[in-house]
Amino acid sequence: MSVLVLADLHLDMWLEVGIDPFQWLAYGQYDAFDGLIIAGDLSNKPKVRWPHMIAHLKRYMPAEKIYIVPGNHDYYDHVLDGDDRLAAICAEAGVHFAQKSEFFIGGLRFLCATLWTDFQLDEAPEWAMEVVERQMNDYRYIRLASQGYRKIRPADTVRVHADHRAWLESRLAVPYDGPTVVVTHHCPLPGLISEGPRDEMDFAYGSDLEPLMTKYRPETWLFGHTHLQNKGFGRGGTLVQNVSVGYPDQMHPDDLTGCVIRSLRALPHPCKP
Repeated sequence: MSVLVLADLHLDMWLEVGIDPFQWLAYGQYDAFDGLIIAGDLSNKPKVRWPHMIAHLKRYMPAEKIYIVPGNHDYYDHVLDGDDRLAAICAEAGVHFAQKSEFFIGGLRFLCATLWTDFQLDEAPEWAMEVVERQMNDYRYIRLASQGYRKIRPADTVRVHADHRAWLESRLAVPYDGPTVVVTHHCPLPGLISEGPRDEMDFAYGSDLEPLMTKYRPETWLFGHTHLQNKGFGRGGTLVQNVSVGYPDQMHPDDLTGCVIRSLRALPHPCKP
């Protein structure tokens, strides 16, 4: 059995340029998957676009096998505190909304959350927050309904990160007699955030969750957001693998097969192909 996990699909952008990335795999190959997990960034403007994007996914995978974890782009032209609306869209389409969600496929436990970041990569988080708020689109296009629909600030996403991290730890602390795979949109390992010297924008892409890996030793941690398609290992032995697809101008559709292979190879037994 096998479960396909893809992040940063940005399906709306692919379809806008007339390319269906899923057509670059044979229909029969999708029949072999026991689940499809979108690890964030299905599309922008979820209230308008998610119903269409989900309908497109259902052309290749039965609704009951689809799990959607929201990424930062999935809140654009929406609100950070609007998971209830996203959950309703998923429910209406018959797919699973997988925010702070634990589920089991073929003996494998999945723990899923967006994660966001804590801005604690070094000792100057306030400086990084100021730069990121000015430069990152998240803080222009996402709002907070509970505070008069103002634009979000880094302090808001830090609070959500703390909530998601606490939830993940609470579930990891529960023993499970089988492999555990954590799926987040944001990066959990600082060394995988970027390929060059660290800069202030790195603070918006990942945090250091290696202490959780060392303490609870999940077999695999899959993430996206950075579009780098790299991997590493936590000190506890956890395989940390990026499963980003990326924007149409970053990748040829032929390369989707490579994304699928990376995703499947990262999963522990019994889901490894």
